[in-house]
Amino acid sequence: MDGKKVHLPSYPTPFSSLPGTETPKQINDLLLDPLFPPKEIFPPPARLRPDKKAPPLTQEVIVTALSKCTPTSAPGPDGIPNLTWKQVNRINPSVLLHILSLLVSLGYHPASLKGFNGIVLDKPGKLSYESPASFRIIVLIHAVSKILQRVITSRVVLAARSKELLNSNQCGSLPGLSTYDSVLTLYNDMKTLQRRRLKVSSLFLDIKAGFDYVNNCIQT
Repeated sequence: MDGKKVHLPSYPTPFSSLPGTETPKQINDLLLDPLFPPKEIFPPPARLRPDKKAPPLTQEVIVTALSKCTPTSAPGPDGIPNLTWKQVNRINPSVLLHILSLLVSLGYHPASLKGFNGIVLDKPGKLSYESPASFRIIVLIHAVSKILQRVITSRVVLAARSKELLNSNQCGSLPGLSTYDSVLTLYNDMKTLQRRRLKVSSLFLDIKAGFDYVNNCIQT
């Protein structure tokens, strides 16, 4: 995924910077360059063939994907916010349906939609800003790419469920299930074991998710 690094704005109050940096731009480059190094750009396929077995994309699926896109989210490299696409789809639903139907049938995600803006923000309230842990990185992608990803995700989830590829306790990233269901499942398992006079313990792991293209060799 190719991206553009966005320079940080001027901070209202001065703070200690990372070693070797004096400006927000230098902080931005220092944190982003190791995580998002340039990658090899592969040529586009010589010929794309539509998948005749792929079910046609419906307007209902697009509406559902748009409903999960926050209207006030900052736009990506194209500068088009989610709210604009929501209004476009409301006025003329055939626009997104035509664009996405073609991409879904071809199984193709164009390189032009894989760009992003990487932005480094300082975490408020930190006593020191001399550590990378005092900052957070957000990645802003094209709105159309985000909608396309949600459409494909819904298809993948549907296929995984129909083939029984998901664990019965899987609750995250699935429609109709949430943290509430996960907590109830854990509570039920604990009570079931306690009735047998067994000792119960739980292990919680906080796994940090990466972006679409992150150098996994970087240790934080």
